[in-house]
Amino acid sequence: MRLMTRKNCLEKGFGAVFMAASLFLSGGAPARANPAPVPTLDRTQTAYLTHCGGCHGIEGISGPTFVPMLRDAVGTFACSEEGRKYLVQVPGVSMSLIRDDQELADVMNFVLFQLGGKSTPSSTKPYTTAEIHEWRQSPMSVTDFMERRAHILQNAVAACQARKPT
Repeated sequence: MRLMTRKNCLEKGFGAVFMAASLFLSGGAPARANPAPVPTLDRTQTAYLTHCGGCHGIEGISGPTFVPMLRDAVGTFACSEEGRKYLVQVPGVSMSLIRDDQELADVMNFVLFQLGGKSTPSSTKPYTTAEIHEWRQSPMSVTDFMERRAHILQNAVAACQARKPT
């Protein structure tokens, strides 16, 4: 497994993100005489693409690094309050260049409800601006980051299973 720092990820991924975004938006097909209309991204999708997509992938599928895949996985964290809070307190989110709390709430809701797919429980409440504002003030700063994430995820999985009817 190749470890990438956030800086390396951003440097190496930035150009690739925009190239991949072009392919993604064009459907990945080569240029045609009469190309289909290219979908446009809204503000939230653009914010995700430019601030998160370089490491997490434009569709929430990260490469073989320590950066977690979001697609159909991230919603599990929403099963516990600790997990919801964790997603905002990870350094890439809490210290994001997205400084507007409402815009960051919109991006986090896009991540949970769009990229999280079936992993996000139907009872999940959207992030509020107040939660984002409060939780990003205390970014996670631990030396055992990977262990901490695993512990929080384990608790969230248990909470998800406890919610399921038997």
